[in-house]
Amino acid sequence: MYKTTGFKRAFVLILVAAISVAAGSVLYWKQVTQRLSADARGSIVSASRELVENFNRLLGTEFQVLASVAVSLDQPGALEERDKLVAYLERQNRRNSFTLTGYQGPDGKAVFSDGHVLQDFVPAQDVKTTYEKGHYISGRRKGPFTGKDILVFAVPMPGQQAGIVFATQTIEFYAQALSPNALLHGEGLSFILDRSGNIIVAYPRAVYDNLFAAGRDSVFDRGRSSLRMQQEMSRGESGWTGYTLHGEHRFASFAPLEYNDWYAFSVLPTKSVADTAQTLMLMSLILCLSIIVVLGVLLIFILRMQSQSSRALYRMGFVDPLTDTDNLNAFRFKFSRAAAAFKEKKMPYALVLVNINRFKALNDIYGFEQGDQVLKQVALSLRESLEEGELFCRGSADIFLLLLACPSRMELGRRMEGVLSRAGRYCQSDGECLPIALTCGIYLVDEDVPFYIMLDRANLAWASAKQNAGQVCAFYDEQSRKQIVTEKRIESSMDQALRDGEFKIYLQPKCDFATGRTCSAEALVRWQHPKQGLVPPDQFIPVFEKNGFVLKLDMFILEETLRLFKRWKEQNKPLVPIGVNFSRLHLQDPRFMEVLAQTADKYGVERRLLEVELTESVVFGNVELMKQVIDGLHERGFSVAMDDFGSGYSSLNVLKNLDFDCVKLDKEFLARGEGNPRMRQIISGLVGMIKSLGAHVVAEGVETAEQAEFLNRIGCDWAQGYWFSRPLPVEEFEKRLAAENQPPAAQEAAQDKKA
Repeated sequence: MYKTTGFKRAFVLILVAAISVAAGSVLYWKQVTQRLSADARGSIVSASRELVENFNRLLGTEFQVLASVAVSLDQPGALEERDKLVAYLERQNRRNSFTLTGYQGPDGKAVFSDGHVLQDFVPAQDVKTTYEKGHYISGRRKGPFTGKDILVFAVPMPGQQAGIVFATQTIEFYAQALSPNALLHGEGLSFILDRSGNIIVAYPRAVYDNLFAAGRDSVFDRGRSSLRMQQEMSRGESGWTGYTLHGEHRFASFAPLEYNDWYAFSVLPTKSVADTAQTLMLMSLILCLSIIVVLGVLLIFILRMQSQSSRALYRMGFVDPLTDTDNLNAFRFKFSRAAAAFKEKKMPYALVLVNINRFKALNDIYGFEQGDQVLKQVALSLRESLEEGELFCRGSADIFLLLLACPSRMELGRRMEGVLSRAGRYCQSDGECLPIALTCGIYLVDEDVPFYIMLDRANLAWASAKQNAGQVCAFYDEQSRKQIVTEKRIESSMDQALRDGEFKIYLQPKCDFATGRTCSAEALVRWQHPKQGLVPPDQFIPVFEKNGFVLKLDMFILEETLRLFKRWKEQNKPLVPIGVNFSRLHLQDPRFMEVLAQTADKYGVERRLLEVELTESVVFGNVELMKQVIDGLHERGFSVAMDDFGSGYSSLNVLKNLDFDCVKLDKEFLARGEGNPRMRQIISGLVGMIKSLGAHVVAEGVETAEQAEFLNRIGCDWAQGYWFSRPLPVEEFEKRLAAENQPPAAQEAAQDKKA
């Protein structure tokens, strides 16, 4: 503690001594140089103002000319004939001394005064700016045909006609307007530049592109003057500063133009002022130079150590070590200030959570080193997408957070789709391209709640997007929250429900049209919840398909069906084939067919009695794989049916290559045939063609006598639907099957008793 206190006192004494010596020297020459500097400053400021007036007037004239051309073209028929349009533009071009003049229509096709035609010569975003501001002027860009540096001017059509009128002019043309005036004694330099220092026009010709990064031979004075100038320019203020060119000090004045946030920048050589001031300054500097050097070195060392310590502490607390971006602590620290700025501007804003899909699989396949490279690339891309006032951080693992302006849900949605598309571009790994897909959840901040609640809502929206295949972005809303909560409740209880036997097998008969007799059946599942009662399959099956639990459920249905076969066989009850549906996830497992065969053999069930049903979307998702699966199932003695045929992807050309034993017509396909003769002809033709391939045809969703009569007439084999039977609990199905298999006399007696 003592050493620390002594060090601080010594540092303060050294600093005070250095300041005292420097102050005495400064006071000595300050009075002498003040008048000289004031004269030079007045000249350069006046020159800068005159340059601003002249250049504003020049640009205003260009826009007035273009506006008059636009008025002339805004007449009926003026744009209909291209040759006349080109001729008119060429006359205007000669009269107004533009390099080229042109018209660009709403379709983006630009017609030039020399007859050339280009698509989107003025980009769509700049066209939008033209309409919003009433005019547009580009930055320095290459001419489309000469390669020379040019500026592009544009104004919108005034009324009847859509589109914009534009003109190009070379940079050299405007450079003449910057030639030094009398106030600069013919010795000055003039520039037009943007607020970032990029030079648009210069006189004489500039040897560099950016005034703030001009290279070793032309560097603004280090320290406060350069920083102050850039800050003042960023705020749209006027000012003056000094800089060094080839060892010569100069004064520079800058003032904003009326267009494009550009600045006029005038330079006056101050060699005579500097020579006089240097003589006076040298005497003072020699007196304190040795002291200042020693004290300066010591001060720099102290400040450097302090800066290093501060940076180290800051990085530990606020910087993500992998991506070198803000971490969650920094994001939360900056969040309140950024949110307040959005509120002050009355701009809606949103918290966005971005996640890399299946990132764990990428790590497992390509390794953690490649995974880290992906995280760095995504972080860089997301951070580069930010606009002024917005925030970004890496939250944890493969989760990133952004605070973004939200003009509207539609605009933010489109923006995030583009951002995620760019961030998910291919990464390179040993010559191999890695496709990366990202999903985001968006919470529009509409109430003052703690940050962790906002984060939770963005996470709920992300979970909603992830669960909907093909969806990239999802917005948080109350319905999403309820849906997510419901799905989470289902997921939290599904394993226990399976262990407790809450899932029940129902059997829906497939019946002969003529007799109504049960020829086969389909095994369906119902969830008998102890509190909620019977849960419809459409509430829990989609959830199970997303989280993979459907694999367990399918195997449960399979084993329950096989147990049923075994019991019927032991009790000498009638046996009919039963179809069991299997998810596409099973078919991706090469062991699936062997497991299926082994399970059937374990219960002693003839394999022909088990019909494997595959939905149409599964079949046509990978035809080659399905052919291998179907052939493998046939080799093992199973029959195979295609379920939901006609639901959206059907192709008889593909179907003829797949050896199905049975094809089930989708109920929606049948419903579209109601009252539609042409659709009925199609159904009739399909049934005939499918049967010609050697497969049985089952019609699903048969609910009326008219449908049954029509399907029977066209040769459909079996029916499955409420007209014949709803899905039945096992006990009711057994009773139905037993009644159908009674001797005729017993059936008649049962009918009489029922009557």
